[in-house]
Amino acid sequence: MNMDMKIRLMFAAGLLALSTLTACAGGKMRSDYKKNDVQPVKIEKVGDSLQITYHMPAESLFYSPGIDFVNEGGVLRIAIRRCGINEKCDAMAKAALPPAEPWTPKVTLPYGGEKVVLVYADTEETLTP
Repeated sequence: MNMDMKIRLMFAAGLLALSTLTACAGGKMRSDYKKNDVQPVKIEKVGDSLQITYHMPAESLFYSPGIDFVNEGGVLRIAIRRCGINEKCDAMAKAALPPAEPWTPKVTLPYGGEKVVLVYADTEETLTP
């Protein structure tokens, strides 16, 4: 492999890494679920944590592993993840599925009193713990 090709490959790899970091750190948070798909969504402050429960639709090819979240300027933005059953898919905060309510995942994440915004595919909603 000649030197010009190596430089191009390293440059392309660097751009890919930078775009991935930008998407995760400062990019728009996104959810694949529409608001009506996961209702009811409930949040409860428990000490310095936030407990979130939501309805996981019964789908044969998809599931929700939990949520992603980011604190942007004192606003806690939360997005419920949706993944294919054959995908490697990690959520920042993993969902626990209570045996008595298998379609109602419960997620716990750190909470410092920020405003809470739930991001859906079709809208955003401000919630109060």
